[in-house]
Amino acid sequence: MFEERKLKNGIRVVAEKMEGMNSISMGVYVGCGSRYENDKNNGIAHFIEHMLFKGTGKRNAAAIAYDMDELGGQLNAYTSKEYTCFYFKVLSEHFEKGLDILSDMLLNSKFDPDDIKRERTVIDEEISVYEDTPEELVFDKLQEMTWGGKGLGYEILGTHKSIRGFDHDMLKAHLKNNYRTDNTVIACAGNFEYESLYKSLEEKFGGVTPVSYRSRLEKNIYTPAKTTVSKDIEQLHMCLAFPSAPYGENTYPLSVLNAACGGGMSSRLFQRIREEKGLCYSVYSTYSSYIDTGIFMIYCALNPSNFDEALTICREELKEIKAKGISGKELGRIKGQLKSSFLLQDENTASRCSKIGRNTLILGRTPTNAESLGLLEAVDESAVKELANSIFDFNKMSISLVGNLKGISV
Repeated sequence: MFEERKLKNGIRVVAEKMEGMNSISMGVYVGCGSRYENDKNNGIAHFIEHMLFKGTGKRNAAAIAYDMDELGGQLNAYTSKEYTCFYFKVLSEHFEKGLDILSDMLLNSKFDPDDIKRERTVIDEEISVYEDTPEELVFDKLQEMTWGGKGLGYEILGTHKSIRGFDHDMLKAHLKNNYRTDNTVIACAGNFEYESLYKSLEEKFGGVTPVSYRSRLEKNIYTPAKTTVSKDIEQLHMCLAFPSAPYGENTYPLSVLNAACGGGMSSRLFQRIREEKGLCYSVYSTYSSYIDTGIFMIYCALNPSNFDEALTICREELKEIKAKGISGKELGRIKGQLKSSFLLQDENTASRCSKIGRNTLILGRTPTNAESLGLLEAVDESAVKELANSIFDFNKMSISLVGNLKGISV
């Protein structure tokens, strides 16, 4: 069972003691992502994430890496459209040292101009890698167009042009204005004592001063779109999309619907398009939920000559779910699959830390395991069918294509 408290300055802490574990995982979740950016500073949240690994007054970049490796721990970070996360996992006996490293990075990074210049080159190359990866590009272009190129439509990495404008003052100002006490959650899971944990966190983060400024949240409305990128490659990468539910709304029916459509090897799209027809190697469905909206996507990579048949099958299967829903047998199988995945993830301190951190930041609370499993069990055939009819409106379907477009007509 987890506990929620606040540090004296308002930073929320959610912690769960896991008996019998040898490790502690800790994550700092900050409500600062690409949807809070604009045309000029697009990519700045991700750039800051990189810069916090480049050195403080106490440690340079090498020392940060060496100090964590000496503990045998893991230290990393990632940026999403709505938040940035910094996390580590160490043996319980090394928690104080791990905390010292992470808090030093977050609170004392220098943003040296020479480091900024070098990291700009690194991120420029990272952007090029994504542009050269069709599976990434097809999703990015889809979301860019459906969200109107603003807010959720911004690339997390930014663009080659936008990152050239970042300097020390701009990065530090964005950090100060967006890494705030009221939009930060510290999550911990593993083997620890609660009071000792809170004392340590208060010592490291309690001195952060609250600020009132925050970047404006760009309101996004899904708009059906078509986007194509021609590349001289063998395959055609296809992504279909529909507007979906925001974070925390219809979570469990949506998980079931995704699993039925393309969420695994037993899903309808995988079985029909790959196993029965042999039209492709990779096909799956996925969804992204945000604070106020969401998007449901279907991906397939195939020979261009198979495009029309694969697209037809996708429409047929979605129409089938809308018309008939899923059977009780299929629902039972999917519930068993999701329940097992849910419980297996909770055996890992890092997974548990991530779950309670994200939920607390975005939803404001974390459901208990019993509550989550109860809500999953309560999903019935009618709820899945109703959600399918709500989401799979073909008048709102978007399509993104990347690859060999010869002979392709959308």
